[in-house]
Amino acid sequence: MSGPTLVIELAEALSPSALREFRALMVGLSSQFTEKRPGFFDVNVPAERLGVEDGREEDWRKPVPLPLLGNPSADEELSALVGFNPQPGDWGRPFLVFLMGPGVGDENLFEAEHADEPEVETILGFRPTHAVNVSACANREIDHVATALLTAAVMDVIGAAFPDC
Repeated sequence: MSGPTLVIELAEALSPSALREFRALMVGLSSQFTEKRPGFFDVNVPAERLGVEDGREEDWRKPVPLPLLGNPSADEELSALVGFNPQPGDWGRPFLVFLMGPGVGDENLFEAEHADEPEVETILGFRPTHAVNVSACANREIDHVATALLTAAVMDVIGAAFPDC
């Protein structure tokens, strides 16, 4: 991942109803949605759907003529690119949001991330058995804010809570 990642530690596997609510949240927030397996979502989430404004200028996606080094008629294929904008039309912020742990997928990743953390149980008050990763695939300021808000929304839906501090 090139952006921020937050992890929601869980004391037990998600119930089928919590998994349905998790999926419904991801579908509802997303402008682009792919479910790679139950509980693993590749999504684009517009920041506005999380309650924040994406501060990019309206014209950031306008075509920009590409320089055609020398004689523009010399390369017809290159001249066909003038005005082409490779930016996608979707303003959503890209995320991978996925459940991991025994029986749900990414067991090896879950075990590797928790192998050297004996203090986690003391800090959280429980030994995590599963987790949800919320990983932004971009690293602008808005992606950090959106990651925090998306993580909070997921926590609200799946019933996770911060331990008492």
